[in-house]
Amino acid sequence: MRAELTALNKRGIRRGFADGWDAFFKFDLLTYSSAIAFQILYAVVPLLLLGLSALGLFGLRSVYVDHIAPTLRHDLSHDSFAIVNRTALRVMGGKRYWWATLGLVITIWGVSASLRAMTTPLNRVYGAREHRGYKERLAISLAGGVLVMVCMFAAIAVGLGGRLVHPANEVVSVLYDIARWLVTFGLLLLTIAVILRFVPAKKRPVEWVSVGSFACAVCWVVATIGFAAYISAVSYASFYGAFASLVILLIYLHAAAVAFLIGVVVDAQLRELVDRRQR
Repeated sequence: MRAELTALNKRGIRRGFADGWDAFFKFDLLTYSSAIAFQILYAVVPLLLLGLSALGLFGLRSVYVDHIAPTLRHDLSHDSFAIVNRTALRVMGGKRYWWATLGLVITIWGVSASLRAMTTPLNRVYGAREHRGYKERLAISLAGGVLVMVCMFAAIAVGLGGRLVHPANEVVSVLYDIARWLVTFGLLLLTIAVILRFVPAKKRPVEWVSVGSFACAVCWVVATIGFAAYISAVSYASFYGAFASLVILLIYLHAAAVAFLIGVVVDAQLRELVDRRQR
């Protein structure tokens, strides 16, 4: 990110965002974002259930019962918490071995499918010609999927699990919260860097993760906060509440996919501006 910030002024950055917005429609990325969101929907539920099964498998069920469950009870509506809590206890109980074995395979496959859905749009953005065979793309997506899972679990552990720590001193508490969010942002940017390294046919260096990717991470956090606020208020006792939650989940995932692709395009446009100025 340093090269972009030092070589470009505010006008150049605004131009990068404007060019990125135009390129977004030029490459028909709105259509690709829908496909990515669908694949992420397939992966996100197994990913969360896998994390819960890990708590049960390693004897950390008390972490959920004593810390996570009370927080969920406070933040979610009564109906929402009842559904989430019943599911979590079952996954950490008799279902934990299933999710730790076959469930792990399903999760890795779902995450890798999300990465494979990103291949074509990223190749179009970078002007890369696909030369890899199906088996090579499959192997790369599986390896990249594992790394993405590690980064996402780490981000969840720091961002959400960090709320379980309550420093006694008020000043320390503020500094701790700032550090927690900075680390979470860093892990989200690392996730983007892993995707850009593994998915496109033309490998991108870490320097390609810059202003656009940072804006993408901000959008992810804001969208997640908004989605969490909605599910904490809605009632699942009616058909409308349950159906509306599914629609909102799809909109949330689609927005996250759009933010990711816009961030990628903006970074590519900024890198192109930097390269032209350095020639």
